[in-house]
Amino acid sequence: MDQHVLEKYKSFDGARSYNTKYDDELHKRLNNKFEFALIRRCLDVVGPQDLLLDLPSGTGRLAPVVRPYARRIVESDVSMEMLKFCRTNWANKFEGHPGGIKADGAGGEVEGFAQASAFHLPYRDRAFDCVFSSRLTHHIPDPSERNQFIRELARISKQWVVMSYFHKWSLKNILRMVRSPFNKKKGKVVMSTTEFREVAGWAGLDLLHSWPLSRIASGHHFAVLKKK
Repeated sequence: MDQHVLEKYKSFDGARSYNTKYDDELHKRLNNKFEFALIRRCLDVVGPQDLLLDLPSGTGRLAPVVRPYARRIVESDVSMEMLKFCRTNWANKFEGHPGGIKADGAGGEVEGFAQASAFHLPYRDRAFDCVFSSRLTHHIPDPSERNQFIRELARISKQWVVMSYFHKWSLKNILRMVRSPFNKKKGKVVMSTTEFREVAGWAGLDLLHSWPLSRIASGHHFAVLKKK
């Protein structure tokens, strides 16, 4: 995995910066609006679940949108500093405010906060009804590690995986490739829909949907996958 990114997010300063940037930066606030809407679209396909894993949880940025779809949620991240902020955010935002609007009016409570590597998850097979993973795949340049990560998500899921990947043929990535000889900017870790479907298939998952976050402003796609 990209060690620079990993060390940044494992540090206190990195976690603190991430905890506020989606509130402080205008384009990040706009991104949140569109990302929340797309995640709801994905989770509407999945429907209400009992136990959901949010990995990587970060500081709990996406908890408000996944919370209504599960009675219980486990927040998991490789960074202990991220999890500390996540715990605080849950206490400040959700304590005393029951969620689970779509889960028969109940649930949405945090089951726990767990530090874990995405490549060797400390959970038994089929431990979760749904596994949700946003914005991690494009930080894994090694294809073998990326495939291991997807296999782990499939292993611990009873039925559903909802996850993101950066699309190879998105306008965002095409422009990045055109500019790279001039600005020397490092390329993204990308996959086409065909590549993603093949890797997911090897892990025992069927790709039901793959939807772009934005056809112009983002290369992220969110996928709904179901165990074969």
